[in-house]
Amino acid sequence: MEGWIVLGLILIVIAYFFGRIGFAFEEDKEQSEYAKTNVAIDKAIDAEDNKTRNLVISTLKEIGCQPEVDDDNDICFKYQNEDFFINADNRTAFIIIWSNFGSLSLNDPDINILKDAINQTNMDGRVTLAYFINNEENTITVYCKHYLPFVHEIPSIQEYLRSNLDNFFWTHQYLKDKFNTLKENPTMQSSRERIIIKGFNAKRDNE
Repeated sequence: MEGWIVLGLILIVIAYFFGRIGFAFEEDKEQSEYAKTNVAIDKAIDAEDNKTRNLVISTLKEIGCQPEVDDDNDICFKYQNEDFFINADNRTAFIIIWSNFGSLSLNDPDINILKDAINQTNMDGRVTLAYFINNEENTITVYCKHYLPFVHEIPSIQEYLRSNLDNFFWTHQYLKDKFNTLKENPTMQSSRERIIIKGFNAKRDNE
């Protein structure tokens, strides 16, 4: 009789032992699945944050800007009190930054000097100067634009963005200086018939 009691106790202990092992295994399995789920979620969040447009917005905030989205779905913001716009799409790794420089009446006698200054500035700078003509207002508006890659793998991406934005100010000042130099020295001006650089295209101008 005592033998049966001892055997029963042994079986109970064995059952309890294997039960605990099974519980621990299931618990570890659940924790492992939970950890895998968290990793997958983190990767998905990182992938979303690293998409071009989202990365631009987050980087702008990191350098102290307050980006907004305008009616044309462009990202607009102020940097050093100047208005900037960025066209960014999550489907491509490149963005376009642009900023308006100023306008001049088409009747202004210095219009050709301005066009010449734009050409010469484009030859020496990284940021491209272009212009468009508003016939209704009879004005020519000059703007700057820069096409560049923007991906998470770029080292020090905040400084990279700052540096490219700072290039706009260099271009603005260079254009002003070039315009004044050409105006003061007519012999340095190009002929009236010349290639006018508009953004990334060239067009023959006979104005």
